Parts: sequence; structure tokens; C-alpha cells
Amino acid sequence: MARTAKRYLINSSKEETFRKKYNAGNYLRLSVDSDYTGSDSLANQRRLAQEYIAQAEGIHLVKEYIDDGRSGTNFERPAFIRMITDLKQGVINCIIIKDLSRFGREYIEGGNYIEKVFPFLGVRFISILDRYDSIAPDCDRELLLISLKNLMHEMYAKDVSKKVGSTFKIKHEKGIFYRSSTIPYGYRMNGTDTNYSIDEPTAEIVREMFSQYELGASKGAIRRYLYENKVLTPRQFCEKGQVYSVGEGETKAWEISTIDRILKNPVYIGTVIRHKSEQSFFDDQSHKRVPEDEWVTIRNNHEPLISETLFNKVQKLLEETKATYVSYRSDSNLIKESAAFESNVFQGKIFCGNCKANMIRTVKYLTVQGGRVRYKIFVCDAHRKLTALCDVKSIKETSLCNILYNTVCNHIKLIKNIKKIIERDIKYSFDDKMQQIEHERSRLENAVVLLEREYMEVYCSYTNQILPIESFNNFRAKYSEKIDLLKSRMLMLEKEEINVKKCKKAMNRLITEWLVFDNSPKLTEGMIETCISRIEVFSNNRLEVTLRYKDCFALLEEWMKR
Repeated sequence: MARTAKRYLINSSKEETFRKKYNAGNYLRLSVDSDYTGSDSLANQRRLAQEYIAQAEGIHLVKEYIDDGRSGTNFERPAFIRMITDLKQGVINCIIIKDLSRFGREYIEGGNYIEKVFPFLGVRFISILDRYDSIAPDCDRELLLISLKNLMHEMYAKDVSKKVGSTFKIKHEKGIFYRSSTIPYGYRMNGTDTNYSIDEPTAEIVREMFSQYELGASKGAIRRYLYENKVLTPRQFCEKGQVYSVGEGETKAWEISTIDRILKNPVYIGTVIRHKSEQSFFDDQSHKRVPEDEWVTIRNNHEPLISETLFNKVQKLLEETKATYVSYRSDSNLIKESAAFESNVFQGKIFCGNCKANMIRTVKYLTVQGGRVRYKIFVCDAHRKLTALCDVKSIKETSLCNILYNTVCNHIKLIKNIKKIIERDIKYSFDDKMQQIEHERSRLENAVVLLEREYMEVYCSYTNQILPIESFNNFRAKYSEKIDLLKSRMLMLEKEEINVKKCKKAMNRLITEWLVFDNSPKLTEGMIETCISRIEVFSNNRLEVTLRYKDCFALLEEWMKR
């Protein structure tokens, strides 16, 4: 007799909580080492959950979360993360899984979710084959068993890591194809999930890219063609399942590196390369690159998307372009190299003022008297990818440094000019402000005491039946309004007091830190780190510079006007 989920149901009459309505999410996971068949298949997991819900009371399936080809040794899985997000947002309040091994094979974090996170969020957790339901009266007695099972799953994962590595090694040696975690753009898995088959809508895009490059188009020109024809990036294609954008703002510029990988990938002539890297599934170690002579090449594995002649011609053109670029970069005619800083000290501080994208530091060349000068510029990342995305182009590093140096020097002069005034007035000004705050606080506290005294007098009149209830209610409403207003003002005073103390400390630090750079002959890395918070670049070398201690400088400017 076939198993059904009915035999794992718990009697719903035992607890009142069973009558609550639950919006459930069914979590399915298929391991990286799965053969896509058998009891752990997605279809079997889905069927088991559907049978369980059909027999249960008060459970409504609203969402399904699938991690296909994902290891259970960690919880960094896309569908799992979406499920946790939906739990926190209240989209679902119940999780159903086939068994704990589908949930995860990491003992400590798995137990933390089941025993702490889910109860805190008020989430019902059901593991069908483990006969576990978190709202069952006797579920606490099962927690120890769950912990032990999770520990066994973790030990199993260690063993599987070794076995999977051995299995892959055998397949490498025999040249047997196996599915990778990502499917090449232009292909899809065939009906039996055993090999690649051509996906015509995306295949046409790939053929066009090869064709254009053969005819002399650069990778930048190909990117512009893709953008103008509203072709979604491979990542967007995986997320949306469509090749072309249909809505405003959906189109993104392809990365040059993505186009380069496609043009170099021999998968498009039917060749698959495996064992380019190694990784421990259990320890979640980063991929370790394998030497090229140890790669495994499987030829004539699937139907080619382009001809081998076209592919080889494109590879030759790519090599020639690379050689030309290297030769140009190392040309002996280079007479000078201009760089203000060896490393990019502006990283994380400089942005496009128009589109807010990062400004990327890159190299430019200028011909001077038959030789070439190499210098650094900052270019808007969006404009660099595609000129149509942003109007802001670039700014020379030397120009940027000159503007910033003058800006910092001008503010140092401002500090020096009124340094004596600051030193004399800081204590007086801030102490005076603190006295004003303290005086206002005392006034508010006295007003509260008087109001409370008045309230008690009116209340006594009401309890002695001197004052009618309507009059007392009107007074009480006005009293509450006045008290709330006073308390709100006192809270604002507390915040103002904190700000005054912070500003006083910041002003002292400002004087100490900025005057260190007095008489500095040029912009230094220390000046950038200490004095500058953010730089926004606009057209025509116009900058908007956000300085550190900007509130203090605003206060200094006020003092200058006195």
C-alpha cells in the first residue's frame, strides 16, 4: 500500500491552536548530488505536502519555495532566504517540509531556527516524515530527537561531500556529462534533464553577438546593440523568464565581462569543460581554481549553437585585440605617467552627481610631442557602460585633487582666522546654551507639577459630586493634551542637550584634526580620510563636496556673521 501523508497527521482536537488558520509555505530542496529522481525528488516532496494539507484542518498553501541543486550544509539559499523574508513580513506563518534533511544539514543553525527563531515569530513548523508539528502539545519532547537527527544529517553531509567528490572525479575521468549549477545562456536542459538543448529565443541573441564581433564590432558596440534592442541580461532572464524588457526602466546594460565570457565559451560549439575548480560542499570553502592542464573537456556533448569555424575566428580576433591592447599599454613611447596616488584613495567616497553611480578610476592616454602621457581619470560607471545611461563623463584625477586641496585649505584658513574666537567662545557659547536648556527644563517640570495639582483638585470636586461628569471629562481631555505637549517639549530638550554636547566635542576635534594639515603642500591621503565624507561629480568638473564636521562649519559661518 502506498504511503500517504494522512498517517502522519496529529489529532487536531487536542489543542485549541489547531483551529487557527495558517497560511503555509511548502519548502522543497533538491541536493547538488541528487539524480532528480526517487523519494527526494521535487515531485515527491510536493505530492507529500499536498496530501498532508488535504487531510489537515486550517492550513492553506499560499506559496512554494524551491531550492533546486542547492546544498543543505548552509542556509545561504535563494528560496530559503525568500521564505524567511516572507515569514517576517507575515505573508506566511507556517512552514511544511518533507523531512529535516530537506530543511538543512547544518546542526547548530538548523536547531536555532526550529527552537528559537520560528517560535519567536509565531511560526508553525511541520516536518511530515519526522511526525513533528510545533503546535502539538507533546512537541517539546521531540526537540531532543530533532537535535540528534540534525547532528546525524550534519555527519551525513560530511560523508556525502567526500562521496560526491569521488563521483565527480569518476565522471571526469570517463568524460561523462553532468549538470552544472548554471545553464549557459542560449541553452536550456532537455526534457529528461540529462543534457543541454538549444533555447532558440536566447540562442538568437548569442548568434548575433558572435556575428557582430566577427564583422568588427567591439564588445562595447555589442553592449550598446543589446541595450538599444532592450535585451535583458542573463541574470534578468533567469529571474523573469523573458528575453526582452516589456516595462520602463527594466533594461540594464550588459557587463563587458559577460559578453567576453559568452564569446570565449566553447559550449556554443558543443564542447563542455568541467573540473575548472574544486570546492568542499560541507565546509562551504570557496572555489579553488584547478590548473588548466587538469580540466576535463567533453567534445560533441550537445548540439552546437554556432559553427566551429565562426567560433575559432572570433577567438583569433579576441587574441589579436588583447595583444594590441597589451602592446599599446607597454609602448616605449610612453614618456610620462601622471598619477596623484598609487592606489584609489577615493574609493567609496566619489559618486556621479547625476545618476549616483560609483565613479571608476581608470587610465587615459594623451599624445604629447610624439610621445604618450598616461594619466588617471574618474568616469561614471553608468556612462562607462553605456553613454545613454548618464550624461556625466569623467574628471581627471589631478583636477579632482586640485579642487579638493583648495577646498580643504580654504576651510583650514577659516578655522585659523577665528581660532582665538572659537577657543574663547566655545566654552561660553555651549555653557550658555546648556543653561538655557536647564532653565527651560525647570520651567516645564514646574508646569507639569502645577497641572497635576490642578488635576487632583478638580478630581476631588468630581468625586465629591460638586463637579458634573461632563465638565470633568472636558477638563481631563484638556489636561491630557497639555501634559502630552509638555512631555513632548521635554523630550525635544533632551535631544537638544545631546546635540549640544556632541557639537562641543566635534568642534574641539575639528580644530585639532584639521589644523594638522596646515601648510601641507598638496592633497594627502590623510586629508581625504579626515576631512572629506563624500564627493559628487557633475558635468564640467563641477563638484559637490560633503565635508566631515559640516554642522560645525555651519556654526562657524554663523559666528563669522556676528
